[in-house]
Amino acid sequence: MRNNTSSAYPQKPVSAAWSKVRVQIKRYYSVLNRFGWLLPLTISLGICLAAWIVAQMPPDYISQGRMQVAGQFQIKEGAVYSEEADNYYGTQIQLMQDLEVQKGAMIRVQTLHPELHPEVVMLTVNQEPRASIFDLKVESETAAYAKAYLDGIMDEYIELKRKQRLQSSDNTTLAIQDQLAHLEKDIDATDVEMHDFQEKNNLGFLEKQGNDAADYLAQKTRELANLKSEYNLLGMLDLDANLDRQQANSDAAQSSANADAGGSQDNQALASMGPIAEYQKAKQELELLKAQRQDLSKNLRPAHPTIMALDREIEKENNLIQTLRAESADALKTRRDSIQVQIQNDQNVITEWQAKALDLSSRIAEFNRIKTKSDRSKEEYEGLLKSMTSVAVTKNIDQDQVSVMDRASDAISNKPGWMNIIAIGFAGGLFVGLAILFCVDQFDDRMSSFLELQTHFQEIILGQIPRDDFKGDAALLRHNDDRLALLEAFRSLRSSLIFFPVEGTRPKTLIITSALPNEGKTTLSANLAITLAFSGAKTLVVDADMRRGKLSSLFGITEGNGLSNILLASMTWKDVMLQTTVENLSLIPCGPPLKHPAEHLLGKVADTFLKDIYDQFDYIIFDSPPVTLLDDTQSLAPKIDGALVVVRFGVSSVRTTRRAIELLEQRQTNILGMICNDVHLSESESNYGYYYRQTAAAYAKEVRTAR
Repeated sequence: MRNNTSSAYPQKPVSAAWSKVRVQIKRYYSVLNRFGWLLPLTISLGICLAAWIVAQMPPDYISQGRMQVAGQFQIKEGAVYSEEADNYYGTQIQLMQDLEVQKGAMIRVQTLHPELHPEVVMLTVNQEPRASIFDLKVESETAAYAKAYLDGIMDEYIELKRKQRLQSSDNTTLAIQDQLAHLEKDIDATDVEMHDFQEKNNLGFLEKQGNDAADYLAQKTRELANLKSEYNLLGMLDLDANLDRQQANSDAAQSSANADAGGSQDNQALASMGPIAEYQKAKQELELLKAQRQDLSKNLRPAHPTIMALDREIEKENNLIQTLRAESADALKTRRDSIQVQIQNDQNVITEWQAKALDLSSRIAEFNRIKTKSDRSKEEYEGLLKSMTSVAVTKNIDQDQVSVMDRASDAISNKPGWMNIIAIGFAGGLFVGLAILFCVDQFDDRMSSFLELQTHFQEIILGQIPRDDFKGDAALLRHNDDRLALLEAFRSLRSSLIFFPVEGTRPKTLIITSALPNEGKTTLSANLAITLAFSGAKTLVVDADMRRGKLSSLFGITEGNGLSNILLASMTWKDVMLQTTVENLSLIPCGPPLKHPAEHLLGKVADTFLKDIYDQFDYIIFDSPPVTLLDDTQSLAPKIDGALVVVRFGVSSVRTTRRAIELLEQRQTNILGMICNDVHLSESESNYGYYYRQTAAAYAKEVRTAR
């Protein structure tokens, strides 16, 4: 049964992060205590190995030098030999390390220093940060060869740069000459083409024709626009509006001596046509008659002969106007049809002249194209001639800034000194040792502290049994025991059980178990039973480990009949129960070994036994086998009021303990909590740790004095 309470003891509030740090520090400390001898061993081996490796290394000498390189071969008029800035320095490093450069350096050494024999060397080139300076380093077996070889490398590199410059200049010259030959052919072909064009076309006449055609097209375009406007107005306006507009245009044409001939004269002619002129005249006369009648109507009646005569004249004029109006509409329609014919004619003329103008324009453009091509080729030809002259002048001028800042230095030995050997071996051995200890810690999940236990388990911690650091036998507890810390720890465990926070009947039968052997559950069971008996409680302790039971030997009782006889129904519990030397404490030994104890523990005989002893004692303690190895505890635990799981610091594994608790929970076992065994007083999380240490030491001193 899991509980939300993490411990039966009051704890100081600590953060989860700090708890994890403390747990890990204690784990490392524990590993270091157990395997601390490993670090001196690995450090010693590391120093020895480093010394042996250095001793086996062949002689090695290093010579160093420096060069400054900032190259650019520039020709006037834009012809440039250069290398991209982003790749330039990387390229120079590759050139210095080039195989041809190294071969040339080797030949130089053999020529200048025949006494030196060729050796295998290692060349290293590095660029100084944010500078065009290169550091060169050569490693060789002899000092003289390393220095001579490095000088050869720098000289060969400078020679290589000179050859590249000359080769690039020659290539540039050849490229310019090839381009000049092509340009000469283009210029000759262009001149021939221009001469042929001028023979076929009179250039001055073409330009004049082009200007005349443009002027004529502009005039015809304006005339066409006027005709289209007149045509549209004749179609959109009614007769009277068109007549008024024509009359206004006619008046304007008469008042202007320089009026447009295409529009004003036609409008004037239209206005003077017979039906239209008579129609306009009839309208004027009708208006005069109406005005005259209106004046006479002021003094005469409508039936007056004069008024009646005027009415007849007005009617006559209206009839005449209607007749003339129809004739005028026909005249306007005829005029509109005539304008349409003129528009079509002008459009045809414009189209014809546009074709002529386009032909003239294309011939002029062709001449300009030929002329531009000829001028461009000649200009490019002149530029290439200047560039070629510049290349010839600067061919032998060294424009690369290549200089040797420091010639090859005297070679020095590259082997590390003894102090470096010791330091390297010490660091390597220490690292390997710490790595091994780290791996041991990662694979070792044994718990070593109370905080670590809290990190992995949520069960209640009912007690912490301290490690017995006092000299003497590790016997069971007794009255006036000088192991006060141990005695007080079991008293605290007893109080935790007596005042266990449960509802209803408190646990009376308890089974004490662990995941694996050697975790102290048998001794703990005996001492817990003794502590309960000290309080006056009638207590029975039962050795349920019917394979390797040890309770009898702890109490100094000769092994005989026991629990196995009860389960076989050959004897009753009263027949096998023994009285110990501790008042109020009885013992039932394990008895003779059984082949299959778990089957007997599941039987009815076991149920009857548990029922018979339940009311006879205040507390009944069962010492059981390990949970993960045998099925005995899993068969018996569900029939007991509560189970206590023992973990021993430095021995118990997190994985196996968790597995043991899971197995018990699968059998519906009521797990009351856990008991920490073999707790060092300095690691105890109890508030009484300091009191234990001080009081136990003082009490032990008093006991020794009394003796």
